[in-house]
Amino acid sequence: MEEHSREFRIANFEFCNKFEMRDEGEMRREILIAFVLILLPAGLLAQPPATPPQSAPPAPAAAPKQAPPPAASSGVAATTAGGSKVAVIDFQRAVTENQEGKKAQDQFLQEVNRRQSEFDKKQKSLDEMQNKLKTQEKVLSDPIKADLSKQIDQTTTDLNRMNEDAQKELGDIQQRLFRPIAERASKVLNAYAQETGYSVVFDVSSQANSIIYVQDVADITTEIIRRVDAEAGKTAAKPAEPAKK
Repeated sequence: MEEHSREFRIANFEFCNKFEMRDEGEMRREILIAFVLILLPAGLLAQPPATPPQSAPPAPAAAPKQAPPPAASSGVAATTAGGSKVAVIDFQRAVTENQEGKKAQDQFLQEVNRRQSEFDKKQKSLDEMQNKLKTQEKVLSDPIKADLSKQIDQTTTDLNRMNEDAQKELGDIQQRLFRPIAERASKVLNAYAQETGYSVVFDVSSQANSIIYVQDVADITTEIIRRVDAEAGKTAAKPAEPAKK
């Protein structure tokens, strides 16, 4: 029996389906769903105080992130040799752990689960046909085996098409849900850096993060999450402008 293996990545969302046939005729399926969100590039997220924030395209799917360096218990930022204040942020957390980010995660996972359910139904049908062809090969007539093989091929094609469609659809949904939150978090971060005098803020959640250890550096993640929520509250509470006559 032919072994099937499919794997696809959706922007920053990775969804893998792998299948293999056991010797005893049982299909073992392993499904891995990994939600990886890094919407802004790595490195220097906070600009120097005189420089306005800049928008940036999404970064590729992140590898397993390194552990962030320990935050200073005193909350005092490290200072470089030139006198610049430095801090770190887990920008992924800043985007996904504020109130809007949590809602966006729930909505996104609902979309994932709906497609997974559709995929499972189609996969179950494929499993049954493959098992029938293998276990009853000696008793089935040639025309029936030919028809069954044709159905297996068509169902496999359908599954591949479902994967391809999911790549685009979920990628678009992810960007629609999370990009506005990431842009808000970026603006809040830049404003906070200017307010507090940070010259450099490193994103420790990023794939490109190469920081191994830094002593006494302030981790501003929690504060940025708090400010993102506060900013969202201001926007929600802002009264609508009266219609012009």
